[in-house]
Amino acid sequence: MPKYKHILFDLDHTLWDFEKNATEALSELYGTYQLTQVGSFSVEEFCQTFHKVNYDLWERHERGEYDQTRLRADRFKLIFTELGVAEVHMPLNIKEAYLKLCPSKPHVFPFAHDMLTYLKNKYQLHILTNGFSDVQHIKLKSASLHEYFTHVITSNGADLRKPNAAIFEHALQLIGTQASDCLMVGDNLLTDIAGAQNANIDCVYFNPKKTPHKASSTYEIHCLSDLKGIL
Repeated sequence: MPKYKHILFDLDHTLWDFEKNATEALSELYGTYQLTQVGSFSVEEFCQTFHKVNYDLWERHERGEYDQTRLRADRFKLIFTELGVAEVHMPLNIKEAYLKLCPSKPHVFPFAHDMLTYLKNKYQLHILTNGFSDVQHIKLKSASLHEYFTHVITSNGADLRKPNAAIFEHALQLIGTQASDCLMVGDNLLTDIAGAQNANIDCVYFNPKKTPHKASSTYEIHCLSDLKGIL
């Protein structure tokens, strides 16, 4: 008999390949907004700066220093400032265009669909994400992931954020289960792994880049196909 009954997945950077999808969207926006006429930065520099600024802002968001509205309002201002472009020269509506385009991208990590198909026959699958509700459902549909999951639990939908144990407890209550019957799969050592541990839920650290670390988790995988050896 399986040890677990429910598998909780993070979405961005775990199933949905945020870096690849965002880079593709940004590359399109670079051409659409003719950013070669705005500054002297390349498309590669534009994408790299976005990822750096976005990562920093999300870290601050996880610490409760930035809410959704402020993160979205400031992100491209900070990107263009870092690229040496004054806010007055920032293309109008580029942040809105990004929010519309990026979630529509379909790229997932290798073996995501294979593993979800395999797991759905054995477990109930759910999403537990700190991502914002309005775009998470678009991402799931764009990548044809929505059909696998019974519940999609978002931080602003629950008014709680990982790694707070309360959002995991909220998920357990919504699903109608207990911690010992669940397994959390995610890429973030703080929000996903430490968060699951805070709620006494077993966890799988998804570490595709094999980044060195000193944290502990119940399991660690480098490819989603490795889940088959656990489940």
